[in-house]
Amino acid sequence: MTEKPVFSRDQLVSASSVVKNFSDIRNRAKHLPLFVTDNGVVDTVVMSYEQFERMYMRLVELEEAQEEEVLEARLKEIMAEPSLGVPWNDPEADFRE
Repeated sequence: MTEKPVFSRDQLVSASSVVKNFSDIRNRAKHLPLFVTDNGVVDTVVMSYEQFERMYMRLVELEEAQEEEVLEARLKEIMAEPSLGVPWNDPEADFRE
């Protein structure tokens, strides 16, 4: 997935506007993320901590699922071809040829 986020014009705020109206920006960002522009280019996102926490937890969940998939694939390889594995009780096994 390489799609960029979609947002409305109402969610765009200039960096100078943020400086002048920070309290208002914080309140608005509690409802929807705001995209701060510098010279017309989005370079910062302001969002509520609650939104950030949900996003962070989802990222951790996806990373854990991906790790699990990788480990399961490796385990299947080793089960199919045991010689690919390294005994857990032989720390020098990796260094032998």
